Amino acid sequence: MLVNLLNNLIEKKFYKNKEEIQNKLDVFYAMNKINDEEYTSLTLKVEEKYKVEEIVEETETEEKTTDTVESEG
Repeated sequence: MLVNLLNNLIEKKFYKNKEEIQNKLDVFYAMNKINDEEYTSLTLKVEEKYKVEEIVEETETEEKTTDTVESEG
């Protein structure tokens, strides 16, 4: 039941960033609410779903940095 809920939250990208959901998975795993196999599966899904977001954020940060350096230069 919990695994299905977490899976749905990951699929719908309910959390703002990867770190939020990964922290929750870590807590559930540490408290033995999910097993090794479930933790691994959910972590891989987090990596897959939130990967695109990280690339976009990195690109936006690089663009802002470049704009600031060019303005100052």
